[in-house]
Amino acid sequence: MAQGRLRVTIVEAAKLVDKDKTDFNDPYVEVYIDEKTKHRTKVLKDVERPVWNETFEFNTWPSNEYVHIDVYDEDEGKKPDLIGSTKIDLDDVIKKGRFDDWVKLPGFLGFGSRGDVHIRMTFEKTSTE
Repeated sequence: MAQGRLRVTIVEAAKLVDKDKTDFNDPYVEVYIDEKTKHRTKVLKDVERPVWNETFEFNTWPSNEYVHIDVYDEDEGKKPDLIGSTKIDLDDVIKKGRFDDWVKLPGFLGFGSRGDVHIRMTFEKTSTE
């Protein structure tokens, strides 16, 4: 695995499971490669198909294996509801230098889907191990 800089763009989401009973979700995305360095998009209020187009940068190390994506519905005054989570293997991103695709948020035990998130990534190697 290589050491380098990873740029992750959270483009948009579609078909998110609706956690709110009276209106649309207030979604945001948390993205991280380790628990110590998390980034978060802004919250979009009452939207069916959110578009963020927000980019975050990470320094990667040989020990980093995945980019983790967690999508939440913010609830004022309450703990946010987790809509869904997924992870993307960094190996292919590092080999190709880029990634641009929709990723599924798998349902319970991997059955069904809780929605899709469009992710773009670029990787620039700074050194090799």
